[in-house]
Amino acid sequence: MTAVVNPVRPLNPPYSHREYSHDLPQEDSSNIYKRVTLVALPFLSLYQPLNLPISLGMGSTRIWTSTNQLMNDIQSGDCKKISFDLLQTTVAVIALASTIFAHPIGRILTTSQDIIFELSDLIQSLQNGDTEASLISLTKIINNAFYLALLCHGGLELSIVSFVMQAITLVISSREEFKKGHGLEGYGNLLMVAVRLIQGYSQLKLLQRQWEIEEATKRIVVGDLHEKWQFPSDHLPVGIEVDGIKIISWNVLNNAFMEWVTTKDSQGLNGSMISDLDKVIQPNGLTQRDLIVADMVASMTASGNVVALQECGAPFLEALQAKLPSHWQMVKSFENPRKDQDVILFDQSRLTYQPDQSEVTRNSYPSVPDRPLQNALFSRIGEENSRDLRIINAHIPGDPILPVREEFAKYVHDTHSNNQITIALGDNNFERDEMIRAYESVGFLEYSLHTPWKTNIDPYGRYSKAIDHIFVAGGDFSRDLTPEEVLQNGNLQETLDLLNGAV
Repeated sequence: MTAVVNPVRPLNPPYSHREYSHDLPQEDSSNIYKRVTLVALPFLSLYQPLNLPISLGMGSTRIWTSTNQLMNDIQSGDCKKISFDLLQTTVAVIALASTIFAHPIGRILTTSQDIIFELSDLIQSLQNGDTEASLISLTKIINNAFYLALLCHGGLELSIVSFVMQAITLVISSREEFKKGHGLEGYGNLLMVAVRLIQGYSQLKLLQRQWEIEEATKRIVVGDLHEKWQFPSDHLPVGIEVDGIKIISWNVLNNAFMEWVTTKDSQGLNGSMISDLDKVIQPNGLTQRDLIVADMVASMTASGNVVALQECGAPFLEALQAKLPSHWQMVKSFENPRKDQDVILFDQSRLTYQPDQSEVTRNSYPSVPDRPLQNALFSRIGEENSRDLRIINAHIPGDPILPVREEFAKYVHDTHSNNQITIALGDNNFERDEMIRAYESVGFLEYSLHTPWKTNIDPYGRYSKAIDHIFVAGGDFSRDLTPEEVLQNGNLQETLDLLNGAV
């Protein structure tokens, strides 16, 4: 299951639709070439790269058809028809121009024109007392109205309704075609009904997933947990699987920042496992908590292929290095000992580190000069034609006044390559909706943002919040790991229950 951000945005519907019958001349409806064309075009439009060529071709045809109709009505001298045809020809020309220079705007104009055509047909059918034709025109009007709303507003809910309305319209049209003896059109419509229902079902699954994410990340006031918190960090780890590679991310809490837990009790966790285990046991400053965390991270190597850590102190990393399996390697932000840094651990039997295509940048946050950001590229071993993995391990500055999340998103966008899978993870310090806006503000359209569960406690409101996310661009499939997959020893699920209000 993929943690996909709502993929239906304004001007970017999940399918292409237009009333192709309005593009072609109305006479000679028995022409086999015309009939085959009208049946084939909706199926051809299912292939995304053909959408623009089809729109351009049929837009040009609509201009030609409207112009011919205008010429014929000019000869007849019917001023009412001439005015209507002149308007439709003008709209068709503008729609084609908009399709060339701004394809989505062309869709809006074309769909609006389709509604006008169907309204005209509806009025004519009502005047003639033709109930069947009136019903068909009415359903087409409603169908196009929903598609127009989808174009202008976006949203999974509108997308689902639009697909359902498409199916209803096609069923009614199919019935009419069979009554006329047009088996080609009738069966073509029924086949497209099946396609639209399958597409609608996929959108429904995405909507269900969106509800699950909203439930998993909903704020809950948990208050001061103190001794109830039996986990060695103030952040919970999260993980995903992307194209067969399992990746885990965790802010392990650096001892250098322990005063925020103990003296300042900023999150109501003083007296928890964190403070209880804050006891130095070696001259280099290693604590009991460091050893517990190192053991937990080492256990992650049994289920994961990559483990990204934030807030790592030098004593902790030294202890962790000694506990890693022999086929695991540690990539540090800095080789020289530092008070605090981020690291990436990886399984050398599955991945190869590419240092010449990796970096630790200090200019990714213009508003926070010299803030390091780890960017590492990995190739997969024994998997021909597989895409490399670029993992951007971040601890984004948490100042909400600064544009740090947009700066981070821009760095990810500028770094991402279409022939790679980009995974941006870590302690983001901002909640899901804020990161979504940041990624979309820099131009990302197709991506997943995984937020499996709440991971932290707000120091001001004492509510649980999700600020540890995993962004994926370029992956064919990604899913959240379960708590058991992320951490096999340690009470992750029990602590997660605390953040969900089960105190």
